[in-house]
Amino acid sequence: MQNVQLSWNLYKTELEDTVEKHCKNCGHTALFTDTHIRRHNANGKNIYRFAIYKCEKGHTWNKKLHIYKTYSEHVETVDMLQEERQETINNISILPYENAGLTELTILLESVYGLFRIDKALATYISEWSRTVIIEKIKKGSIHLNGQHIKPNAKLAAGDCISIYMR
Repeated sequence: MQNVQLSWNLYKTELEDTVEKHCKNCGHTALFTDTHIRRHNANGKNIYRFAIYKCEKGHTWNKKLHIYKTYSEHVETVDMLQEERQETINNISILPYENAGLTELTILLESVYGLFRIDKALATYISEWSRTVIIEKIKKGSIHLNGQHIKPNAKLAAGDCISIYMR
C-alpha cells in the first residue's frame, strides 16, 4: 500500500469575511458571507468590481470593491486577475497520485486559523474534485477524519488527519 502524507496550514483570508447587515428579503439583520464570486459591471465611464455575499437563506448582496476608469486605469484589473490566478496555483492535483497507483493520501493539518468544514476545505484545495464529489466520497467512506467516518460538515482543527482512500 502506497501512502503519501502532506502537511497543510489553513488560514482564513481577508476575502473570506462576513458582514452583518439588514437583508431586505429576510426583513431583519442577517450575517452575509463572501462567496468568493466577483462580478464586473460597466457603464460608459467606469467599470465596477463587486464581491457577491449571501445570507443564510441564500439572498445576495453585492459589495462594491473598486471603481476603474474605462480608458485610463482599466489595466489594473489584469494585475488583479493575475494575483487571483496565483492564489489558485496553491491547489493540489489528485490525478498524479491516482495515476501513480497511490492507495491513500494523508493530509496532516499543522495549524488551522478560522472555521473550516472538511467538504469546503477539500473542494477549495483539490483542483479536480468539486464539493459534490467530495461529499459523495465522504458518504461512501473514501474520506476519513482522524480514522473515523464523518459527515461532510465536520469542522477541522489543528492536528487533524484527513485520509483520502483512492481505491
